[in-house]
Amino acid sequence: MRGTTVGLVIGSVLACALTSCSEPKPSVASVTASVPDRAGQIAPSEPLVVMAHEGTLTSVAVTTDGGTAVPGSLSDGGRRWRTTVPLDFGKTYHVRAQAEDVDRKPSVPLNSSFRTAIPVDTVTVERTRPTDGDTVGIAMPVSIYFSKPVTDRAAVERRLSVEPSVPTEGSFHWMSDEQINWRPKDFWQSGTSIRVRARLYGVDTGGGVMGTADHESIFLVGRDQRAVGNVEDHTFTVFQDGQQIRQFPASYGRSVYPTQSGTHVAFEKHITTRMRSDTWGGPQKGQPGYYDEVLPNAVRISNNGEFVHVNAATVGQQGVANVSHGCVNLSPANGKWYFDFVQIGDPVEIVGSDRPLTTADGDIPDWTIPYPDYVKGSALYQPR
Repeated sequence: MRGTTVGLVIGSVLACALTSCSEPKPSVASVTASVPDRAGQIAPSEPLVVMAHEGTLTSVAVTTDGGTAVPGSLSDGGRRWRTTVPLDFGKTYHVRAQAEDVDRKPSVPLNSSFRTAIPVDTVTVERTRPTDGDTVGIAMPVSIYFSKPVTDRAAVERRLSVEPSVPTEGSFHWMSDEQINWRPKDFWQSGTSIRVRARLYGVDTGGGVMGTADHESIFLVGRDQRAVGNVEDHTFTVFQDGQQIRQFPASYGRSVYPTQSGTHVAFEKHITTRMRSDTWGGPQKGQPGYYDEVLPNAVRISNNGEFVHVNAATVGQQGVANVSHGCVNLSPANGKWYFDFVQIGDPVEIVGSDRPLTTADGDIPDWTIPYPDYVKGSALYQPR
């Protein structure tokens, strides 16, 4: 009886030597998702990504509580899958996925779920300037306006991009909680195309207020044309592509209301516009110097009442004396020529005045800020 037992053991050992009785090795492949299992209050700003490690994905299924399938696409040789539509707010998602290694051994299945956040409130890009399809002058910055104040500026700025077709150094600068600008270090190069993107959907802009839509626009930089207004010489000189093409006699602000020096930007054109001195802090009604009149061919260059415009009443002083309340006065013929010529976004440099333009004076004050200070207005600024 003992001999029989020994024979069986020896036979069994011999069989293992011939066929290998070791346990099958487990698959080296594994699967992970970009959102942890059972996570809650997930901001849906990024796609869900499912990844295979040491192998390739063989199946991925992402569904909502109601069983609706979420579409996605494979990439990286089958090692990466990502959703191709944005995740919704306030929904539970279930993720099931599996991979296999090079020996076609299946991984442990991934079975997880998570829930996206419900916004406390919502915010969108209300508008951008320039708008989509615009052609603008070389001094026009990009402005992005939000429908509600942004408190987490860094989170939002990380989702913004300004993409010029010509490599251009520049920076974002927060003008307020509801407006961020971007300007190049120097003026744009003529012919540059710029794409502006705000990938705001699902981003927590602070306190649970989330973006509900992305925004994109493209604009073009037109001709390189600029004007220089010399307060002391009473001239207004226009340049195109670096060459002087016109010089007009002009009248600027009288000593008590001087036209301010610095880089202005043309940002509105009015065939006619009503001008009142009490709207910009000038003489009030009943005070000496008060005016209320409608004037033609007016190009606004700041928000403190400064225009380049036609004023037939000062033609005798144009080229000789400064008699306006801060505007640049041109004759009817010269003013009409400039009105037709100027692009929104063209720079107007005023020189010879001892009162500088400041950030408080303009709708576009970007060029009054030295560039090293401008970059510090970015929420992502890091000192070098």
